[in-house]
Amino acid sequence: MQLEARVKSTIDLLDIFFASRAPFDIVMSKYFKNNRWMGSNDRRAIAEFSYGIFRNFEKLRFITRKITSNFSRFFVLSHMKFNCKFSEKQVEEIFSGRKYAPEKLSEFERKFLRRELEDFPTYVQLNYPKWLDPYLRRVFDEDYFSDEMKALNSKACVDLRVNTLLATKEQAKGQLKEFEIEDTEYAENGLRILNGRISRSHSSICNGIVEIQDEGSQLIAELCGVHPGDMVVDYCAGAGGKTLALAAYMENKGRIFAMDKYPERLENAKKRFHRANVNNVFCQEINNKWLKRHRESADVVLVDVPCSGTGTWRRNPDMRAKFCESDLLELLEVQAGILKIAQNLVKPGGRLVYSTCSILKEEDEDQIEKFLKKFNNFKLQKVELRNYCGDFLRLTPFRNDTDGFFAAVMKKSK
Repeated sequence: MQLEARVKSTIDLLDIFFASRAPFDIVMSKYFKNNRWMGSNDRRAIAEFSYGIFRNFEKLRFITRKITSNFSRFFVLSHMKFNCKFSEKQVEEIFSGRKYAPEKLSEFERKFLRRELEDFPTYVQLNYPKWLDPYLRRVFDEDYFSDEMKALNSKACVDLRVNTLLATKEQAKGQLKEFEIEDTEYAENGLRILNGRISRSHSSICNGIVEIQDEGSQLIAELCGVHPGDMVVDYCAGAGGKTLALAAYMENKGRIFAMDKYPERLENAKKRFHRANVNNVFCQEINNKWLKRHRESADVVLVDVPCSGTGTWRRNPDMRAKFCESDLLELLEVQAGILKIAQNLVKPGGRLVYSTCSILKEEDEDQIEKFLKKFNNFKLQKVELRNYCGDFLRLTPFRNDTDGFFAAVMKKSK
């Protein structure tokens, strides 16, 4: 594909995204499946160009704030002109109106591109929605605020978790010799690729030796402190990433119930369990009958609740584009409701682990404070991991070089 065709495809892709409620990676995957004639280099270039837009989203939204239509086209034009530094002539050549190219520029668009940019407010410079400013400033000290926000806008590391059911760390490294690899700082079974990315078709992944999983996510499973023979509930299992890690720590002994309200997610997770040689996981759709029957039966209940995903912005920069304050307020109610239900599954002396991939205190410490006031039969336990100790697990890209994660461990009195 010529550059003009890639630009046209990006505009089409953004049109679909803005009209949809789905995350950008889901929209993009479906778009590429419907356009199989695109080569791998074209898909990669379109993805990189699109994510470049999302990593500058607030700047582009600010520049185009007076535009009332053709948002995707103006976002792309603004990105090319003001971020990628395309000349006016180059933009004209790309927006040529030829077959597979975007339509020719209008006179209004030419004037738009010739404008002088005004000074940007802080939230625009650091690429976060304006409404989130007071929430974020509760989290980060003024001295580090800019560093933390820039880190959230950087590109994510590529981390792997070694599946100890099938291999040791050294054996896994032996299958990844084409990469420069180092051990992760905190996660005991983690590896970090330092030179590039790994394809999901790589033999070490297809054979279940390693899983792509951020170090922070690995730590959530690690701090659950599960043992072989335990009865464990992964209450919001989703795609099963943490379930896989729990099964490895349990050495395939005991039982893990991977639960979710969406059964199709669990169907996809089953394929990962089989590939990883995991055989102690039982997939269970959340329903009241099962919850009543298993009341106070679990040694550990992991509640990785739906959240804002603010901690994963560097991995999913599009999440900033649509998330609004009403979404956050709705999520806070959902999180509290899930905690209230899940705590019933913990047996006396067992542990309840609450986690999010959010950096917002409203979803994190505040939720735990409210829960402990309401359920005084649970007590907060200290988090102690390799190179990490604290009342909670709180990770950020700037401070820990991981995605942003939060977790709290609470023990139920006997």
